[in-house]
Amino acid sequence: MNKILLMTMTALLLVVSSAAAAQNAPESVAGITIGNNVSTVRSLLEMKSKTSPWQEEYITRIGLKDIEGYKGGYVVVGNCKRKDILLRMKLKYQDESMEFFNKLYSKIEKRFGKPDDWRGNPFGTLKVWKWSLGDADGNVSLILQHFSGDDDSITKGNCIRLSRPSWIEEEMECWEKMHPPVTGKPIPAKMEGINWFLPY
Repeated sequence: MNKILLMTMTALLLVVSSAAAAQNAPESVAGITIGNNVSTVRSLLEMKSKTSPWQEEYITRIGLKDIEGYKGGYVVVGNCKRKDILLRMKLKYQDESMEFFNKLYSKIEKRFGKPDDWRGNPFGTLKVWKWSLGDADGNVSLILQHFSGDDDSITKGNCIRLSRPSWIEEEMECWEKMHPPVTGKPIPAKMEGINWFLPY
């Protein structure tokens, strides 16, 4: 009898703690909140930078001005199902040190638990921790990154990314339904064989 009671209590505790964790997914960084309309942060945006990435017309990316403690970044808003709704953000911290990265990691781990994924490189110049969290509105991706290498395509120093990946997928599906691809005959190759695919 005691064994059954203990197992029932343990199962109940797991359900309660899972439910609490599920409601603990973050939505905001520096006053910017996923799910809000872009108008709520208009004063923080570099509107001249507004653009849709190539082959990603279903979203618009807008650069952020420097905010105290941060050195720029961007937000991503929807162009279809959730038009003008914030779906993703990336903020670069002003403090680029490894010490600050470790401090952030420690605080985030304490708040949201161990990360779900490691995406760093073997050289130790790129350190990326990813948390996959959930709440009543779906999944939330939280990424903390530090980079000290020479690659210009990767943000140097420390940055944080927060997004709802399922919402971004829904934007893409909505856009594809509204704008089906136009199929046409491709322009013919100017060279024969493998040479057409190589630089010259």
